[in-house]
Amino acid sequence: MGPIQILRFVVLGFLIAPLVVAIGSSLTPNSVPEFPPAGISFKWYANVFEQEIFLEAAWHSLQLASLSMLINLPVALCAALAIVRGRLPGSASIQTFLMSPLIVPAVVTGIAVLLAFAQTGWRDPFSRLLIAHLVITLPYLVRTIIASLSRLDIHCEEAASTLGASPLKVFVLVTMPQLAPGIIAGALFAFIISFDNVSVSLFLASAKFNTLPIAVLAYVEHNLDPSIAALSTILILTTVALTLVIERIAGLRRTLGG
Repeated sequence: MGPIQILRFVVLGFLIAPLVVAIGSSLTPNSVPEFPPAGISFKWYANVFEQEIFLEAAWHSLQLASLSMLINLPVALCAALAIVRGRLPGSASIQTFLMSPLIVPAVVTGIAVLLAFAQTGWRDPFSRLLIAHLVITLPYLVRTIIASLSRLDIHCEEAASTLGASPLKVFVLVTMPQLAPGIIAGALFAFIISFDNVSVSLFLASAKFNTLPIAVLAYVEHNLDPSIAALSTILILTTVALTLVIERIAGLRRTLGG
């Protein structure tokens, strides 16, 4: 085993170790987190579903993630088509602008959005969070759709046009099925990023309307029990499952252009 392989295993160990600790701590029957657990109990998982603060915040996060994903889908598709297929002047600059939320630190984005809303007097927390989540999730959809569109076999579209298909039929029956893996992968990535977001949501949430990550932070301030470990395990497993779905549908490296 060479040094590169050893380094990979070390890095992988550093990444997996916190997850193992969180999962193990969630199974303890005691009232404080401990690893390794003294026994195996699922009572803290039941406690998670009994906490109204978690259920309400999870519903809010689900609404925000779903709406931001669905609203951004047509926007990202049109933007990707314009960048790759259109004859727009400065298309590279437009693509850079759309990807800028990935470059700017999330905390800076959160503060900038908060200041912008403060100047306009916009106080509704749901709409503020939705707009912010639209901004931070759009690049993931645009990136994956552009990657799929760049690899699309244009000869299939030309063959369909030659055989008499209208531009609309070509797009619906030929282009969209080939873009489907990238669209689905981008949508799932956008959903995960929105659902788990902390840095931006922290500045825009309110006492009456907060997201699940913010509710977790508030819970930790006053409680020290394995419920957070149990909730973290649920989120970890859900994220892993969605990632496996992306890999199953399209392949991460192929979808992202790797």
